[in-house]
Amino acid sequence: ALYLGVYESVKYSLIPQFGPQYKLLIYLVSGAAGEVVGSIVRAPAEAIKSTVQSGIACTASEAVVTVFGTQDSRKNVVRAWSASVWRDVPFGAIQLAIFELLKTYILNNPDIDFDSATLLSEALIGAFAGGVGALVTNPFDIFTTRIITQPINDDGDATPLGVIEMGKKVYEEGGLAAFMVGWQARVFYWAPA
Repeated sequence: ALYLGVYESVKYSLIPQFGPQYKLLIYLVSGAAGEVVGSIVRAPAEAIKSTVQSGIACTASEAVVTVFGTQDSRKNVVRAWSASVWRDVPFGAIQLAIFELLKTYILNNPDIDFDSATLLSEALIGAFAGGVGALVTNPFDIFTTRIITQPINDDGDATPLGVIEMGKKVYEEGGLAAFMVGWQARVFYWAPA
């Protein structure tokens, strides 16, 4: 809700200022702005969800205590949020830019006989746009998940990793291919969403 509300507000405030010749830039900036605001709510919720799903906590209430209960765990939420911004801002910008541009192209091309105003056609265009965005941002999804689920130790035995350090660790563990682990599941998750 926040994401699309901010997207639409920013888009409609930028169009009169810059004009239609800058539509791509307007869509990218608007999508990015929506994601930044949405991520403030989404990142803590994702940390709680991932803590339960990974088996670190058995219930959502236990996950809330695990995620926010100590200073170190709260710092890890901030690290995870920074990784999710690197994932979500480009994703939102790419997804909405492709969606808006493809729809505009179809509407303005007399050789294409496709009603892009129907729910089905918007779903198909959105699925394509979401799939491309999900594929491109998959490496940062890996970093975010790994940061959220890394062990947080109040004893200071191991320093939790941030985005750059986690990226290096993922690369050391599996090379470039490790950045695309799970891309099919991510694309399948986002394309129909």
